[in-house]
Amino acid sequence: MRIPSTHQPLSPLPAPARPARADAAELSAGPVDLSTFSVSGTVSATCTPAMHVQTHATNCATQSWQTACTVSGQPLTTVLFLSDLDGTWLSPDPLHRQALDSGVVQLQEEARQQGVDLRFGYISARPLERIQAENLPAANYAVANNGAYIWTNDGVQQTLDSSWEQRKLQSGFRAERAFELANQLLKDPRYAGLRAQTVGEVVGSDGADACPDMAGFCFANESVRLGRGERAAHLDPEHFRAPRQVQQFAGELSRLLQKEGAEFSISPVYPFHGKPYVMFDLASVNKGDAIRRLSEREQVSPDHVIVAGDGGNDIAMMGDGRRAIVVGGNSALRKAAAELPHAILEDPSVDCSLGVLAGLKQHVAEIAREHRAG
Repeated sequence: MRIPSTHQPLSPLPAPARPARADAAELSAGPVDLSTFSVSGTVSATCTPAMHVQTHATNCATQSWQTACTVSGQPLTTVLFLSDLDGTWLSPDPLHRQALDSGVVQLQEEARQQGVDLRFGYISARPLERIQAENLPAANYAVANNGAYIWTNDGVQQTLDSSWEQRKLQSGFRAERAFELANQLLKDPRYAGLRAQTVGEVVGSDGADACPDMAGFCFANESVRLGRGERAAHLDPEHFRAPRQVQQFAGELSRLLQKEGAEFSISPVYPFHGKPYVMFDLASVNKGDAIRRLSEREQVSPDHVIVAGDGGNDIAMMGDGRRAIVVGGNSALRKAAAELPHAILEDPSVDCSLGVLAGLKQHVAEIAREHRAG
């Protein structure tokens, strides 16, 4: 297993989010005047601190969303939606993916009329450059490298959360050191024949290993030594049981890092999405930590935070009383989500993009009803 060269990200977020009809008009005509766009008629909307005017609800979204927006004199209920990408947002069917892309933007507009300020973003193991490469709808947030980097788009500029960077530095965890210790541990006779690779080696992208705050370890299924009662079928996502040999390796590696004073989180052992590997992650932070940071910073209660995922590295998001959408058949993730008070477990046969959109609409509708009743 090679030891990757790591570096800090420098790329900004995509351009600020805009009403979908503005993008359509830009493709077919000249300059776009956002003031001409409305959502099913006009309502009384204001953003403070700002001049109080009669305007369309979507215009409120063009202001910084950190201001207090109101519709018809009532404050909006802020909702955060963070979705994983691979196997979750990104359907293999381009038409289904397009339905989700346009559906979320449309839902933002519809939700605002119902008193809900829906802010969304992407949370992925991918580095920011690979998130951007998918040509996704412009969003309020991009959380890259399994929670290591939080990019925020406030409608004016794109910024990296500097206080989050300080937290990671104080942890003492460094990915390069974790890879070094892992290579030493692989020489132990207990792990003879166990073939380990980095995520970047598996997917063929050096950028996947470039984050200094996260180390992902992948083990080829065929190289894992199965113990008593373990079968090859247990390595499949729908029937997954973490092999004891890999669990032992993860525990030993953790103890070596702890002896050096590093503070970090470790994921459960889980199947690599779409690849014949099992894996685990070590990181100074994880997806759940990043969502907790965002919700606290934006002062959004956990029951107004919606997360969507399909794989083992999404288990960290299934906590704090959040709302969840689970697609796919990952048994460990479905079990974790089922313990939440508001979880939608889509049938594994449902297309992931369509499942995310349906689940999101259901959660937003429930929150909108609470808003009207409250």
